[in-house]
Amino acid sequence: MPGRLTVWRDLRDAATYTLLAVGAVVWLIVVPLMFLQGALTAYGIGLGPGDPAAASATFTWASWLGAGIPGLGVVVSATTRRRGWTWFYGVCLAVVAVVAPVRWAQTHHSPPPPPEPTHCVEWSGGESDCP
Repeated sequence: MPGRLTVWRDLRDAATYTLLAVGAVVWLIVVPLMFLQGALTAYGIGLGPGDPAAASATFTWASWLGAGIPGLGVVVSATTRRRGWTWFYGVCLAVVAVVAPVRWAQTHHSPPPPPEPTHCVEWSGGESDCP
């Protein structure tokens, strides 16, 4: 009859494996589907007019999950000494480290310069080009 420590260790190993496997499925399937749903909502592809404001929350959640799951996966797999999962989540984290800055640069532009005056502006103390 196995001791309590052995049963606890087996239960912990099964829970760790399940957590890592579910995280991989969510990262590989659910997160890309969330980005796709956000794109369909934002650009209205086949769904009528687009609504970028409505897609913002979907993109935000997908981004947090896309970066958080590999980060947590690396920590859990490394602390439980699962080398295969550590490599998997490490590669996922490297992909995030490359894609995230590129995507951020595409979506965050510098503010436009202030507009030029469209009407005649009188200047004091000198000539004016106003008619």
